Amino acid sequence: MCLTIFIYASFVASPHNILSFALPSQATITPTTTTTTISSSTSTSTSTSPSTSKKPTCIPFTIPDSRPFFDQEQSQLNLPPKLPNSSYEQVVQQLRSLRLIVVGCARNVGANVDNYRTHVDQIVDLFHPSSRVLIFESDSTDNTVVKLQNWTRAEVFSQGKLVPQIASRTDRLALCRNTLLTKAYNYTPDYILATDVDMFSTTVPSFLSNFYYNRDDWSVMTASITGGYYDIWALRTLSDNVMNYDVWHRIWHLHNNRKKYCNNDFVDLIILIHKKQIPVERDLIEVRSAFGGAGLYKVNSTYGCRYDGSRTTCEHVPFHLCMREKNRARIFINPRFLLR
Repeated sequence: MCLTIFIYASFVASPHNILSFALPSQATITPTTTTTTISSSTSTSTSTSPSTSKKPTCIPFTIPDSRPFFDQEQSQLNLPPKLPNSSYEQVVQQLRSLRLIVVGCARNVGANVDNYRTHVDQIVDLFHPSSRVLIFESDSTDNTVVKLQNWTRAEVFSQGKLVPQIASRTDRLALCRNTLLTKAYNYTPDYILATDVDMFSTTVPSFLSNFYYNRDDWSVMTASITGGYYDIWALRTLSDNVMNYDVWHRIWHLHNNRKKYCNNDFVDLIILIHKKQIPVERDLIEVRSAFGGAGLYKVNSTYGCRYDGSRTTCEHVPFHLCMREKNRARIFINPRFLLR
C-alpha cells in the first residue's frame, strides 16, 4: 500500500501537466479619448480614462473529466479471454504442483495478523506444500512480532528500528519489498503474492478469479477493494491522458502555487474522484502500474527489476515500469480479485 501523504512539499518538481486549467478571459483596459473645445481658447485638451474592468486576482482550477479513471480509460480490445469452465477447473487442480511465496511488510499490525493469517493460509493451501509466507517487520511498538512468530508457516525477518536510519517511508518499503523479493527467489517459486498485511482480506473464489484467464496472457493481477479503489498513488493507466502521472507530486506543485487559484480543492479533483468502486462484473483493466493491497506475480516477469521509493515516489511504479520494459509484462487490475 502506498502512503497517502497530506503534507505538501515545496521541493518536489512537478510531473507532467495532465490536468487543464480553465483560464478566464483577461479583462482589457481600453483607453477612451475625449476632446473638449473651449470657446475662449483655440486649444484642445485630451484625457484618457481606464475601463472600470479589473484584472481577475485568481483563476479557477478545473479538470476536463470528473469520471473515475476506469470510466475514462479507452476501450481495451486486446484483453485476455476467459477460459471455459473445464479449462479453469484444470488450472485450479494444477496449482497443487506450483509453488507460491506470499510476502508482506509489517509494522504495528498486531491487530491485523490473525485475520491476515486466516486468509493467507487458505490461499497457500491451494498450492504445493513447499509454499511459504515471508514477512519483513520493522519499527513495531505493539505485539506484531509476537503474533508473527507464533505463525509456524511464516518466516519472519525482524529488522528492529529502521526509521532512524531510513527516514523516508517509501525508501523503507522499497527495502522491505526488495529484501522479500530476493528471499522469495531462493525458493524458486512459480508465483509471488505481494500483500499489505493490514489490508489483505479476501476469499478463495475471489483469489481464484485470477485464473479465469490463460496464464500465458497475464503477468500480474492486482486487487480491487470493497468501498472504492484507493491505491491511486501506485496507479498508472495505459492511456497517457488519464492517470499516467504522480498524483501527489502534482498536488504538491499546485499547493506551492495555490495563490493563483480561486479554489484549492486539489485533492478532491485529482485523487478523490478516482476512489470509486470498480464494478465486480467489469472486465480486466490493463495498466502500467497498480497494486491495491495485493498483487499476484508470475515470478519470471519480475526478473531484473527492483522497487524504488526515492524522490518520494510510490515504490511499486518503477518496479512495474521495469517489468513492462524488460520482460514485456502485462499488468491488470482484476475487479473480481476483491479485498474486503
